[in-house]
Amino acid sequence: MALFNKFRDRSVTGREDDIKDILDNLNHVLNTKKGYGSFLSDFGIRDMNQFSSRDQLATVIMEEVQHNIEQYEPRLQVVKISVEDHPDPFRISFKIECLVKDTQKELFMEFNSVHHDFHIKNL
Repeated sequence: MALFNKFRDRSVTGREDDIKDILDNLNHVLNTKKGYGSFLSDFGIRDMNQFSSRDQLATVIMEEVQHNIEQYEPRLQVVKISVEDHPDPFRISFKIECLVKDTQKELFMEFNSVHHDFHIKNL
């Protein structure tokens, strides 16, 4: 689908499609485990099973996400990643403040510690 998006008329859909493409890419990158699915050794997120502290896990996730965005999503510039409150003890939520083509944007990211998966969406 991304290839098709490059050839269609960008003036019709513009920034919303750019954001959707960025979110799709981030969800793909962050849900790939390091060493799987890519020939790049630092592509994706490392195994998080060794962390028992929620605070330690959140810190490592923020570092990993920052690194992967910088390496594999050049359309996005991270300003800040912060932990958000979440009522479910098995989920950690984050707010990603970023610039998309010089426009301030906030994204919402959730990590499910049971399934070890990420979900990023537009705010």
